[in-house]
Amino acid sequence: MSTCPNCGKKLSCGCQRRTASNGRTVCSNCSTNYEKTLKPQPVEKVNQATPQVWGKDRYKNLNKFIK
Repeated sequence: MSTCPNCGKKLSCGCQRRTASNGRTVCSNCSTNYEKTLKPQPVEKVNQATPQVWGKDRYKNLNKFIK
């Protein structure tokens, strides 16, 4: 029988075990409280298409499809 590393409660089966957003294992009873104590992680920037890529020539190659 395993125990929750956060609160020390005995876990009788695997359905009581949860994985927090930082990868640590906690029990289902204290998972929401544990998540509240975590600091929010910075969000990675996603590369956005620049206006130069989607400029005036974006429809240049579509003329062959238009009749």
